[in-house]
Amino acid sequence: MPILLYRRRSKEDCMNADSSPLFDHFPVIDAVDHQILMHRDVHFGGLFSVMLDYYRQERKGIQPEFSLSRIERLAALQEGFRENLAALFLAAHEIQQVADARDAYRKLRAIYEVKNAKTFHPRLMADLILSEEGEPEGEIAAIAAEKEKIVPSLLDLLRSEAFYDPLFPGYGQAPMLAVECLSRIGDKRAIISLFEALGQGDFFADDQIIKALKAIGMPARDFLLHVLKGRPLNEDNEKAVIALIAFKDDEEVARHCFDLLQEPDVQKDPCLPTYLILASAGLKDPVQRKTFEALAKDPHFFPLLSKDIKGIVHDWADHIQQV
Repeated sequence: MPILLYRRRSKEDCMNADSSPLFDHFPVIDAVDHQILMHRDVHFGGLFSVMLDYYRQERKGIQPEFSLSRIERLAALQEGFRENLAALFLAAHEIQQVADARDAYRKLRAIYEVKNAKTFHPRLMADLILSEEGEPEGEIAAIAAEKEKIVPSLLDLLRSEAFYDPLFPGYGQAPMLAVECLSRIGDKRAIISLFEALGQGDFFADDQIIKALKAIGMPARDFLLHVLKGRPLNEDNEKAVIALIAFKDDEEVARHCFDLLQEPDVQKDPCLPTYLILASAGLKDPVQRKTFEALAKDPHFFPLLSKDIKGIVHDWADHIQQV
């Protein structure tokens, strides 16, 4: 159940106890409503009418938790109060967040005011961030055409914590657009930043990042294998093997993952063995495949892991029959 927030009474209210009974007894807005007000002020010029039109069209920057009915309720509430709800209810730190996001918009738009060779790449990046297209193909293609020259700018965007925030320009989607650009360029300088970005977003974001690492090819594969072998075991090992599943058809990757899977300390890890099994699917050597299959009969192996192994062995058998 959401925590309900109330408007503080002003000095004038306190002097006249009957002046604002609504504020004392009526629950006004909750935390999600605060977010709606902040988004309204940053992205829609502080106007509910503009925000509602945008949400009715279901455009790029809509937030799933902001329902039309909720925005309409706030618009009606503001009309009833005849006072800006943001001024009444936003806390100081929320007002600062709005100011920071607005400033980011201002800086991006200022790039277009001066056109020279030094602002060419910044303008391309601003085009990408400010695009209202769900898949801004034209902007991505223009950036990818710059190849390695624009990689530093893309990495800056990928590393920027602010642009992961839906309150900022790009509605939180800009870093993943940078990932798509890096995927098309395929520059190995992006490997570490892409790896560090794994796990920061949702499954879809991680899938995009892994595709970008795969597009970079051998340098990314070798980096991931190096991380995979690191000790002590930690989250980086898990992230590396998850990314290496994209390289599972590479026999060397499969062999390294299978070798690691056989280590006793690795088998005790709650998650790592599952991903190592999936990454071992590319084994080609008959002896290694037999050893892999035998793990399913190991009494020390978790039953679910045994099922995963049997599933891969079954796929191998189907493939042989098809050939």
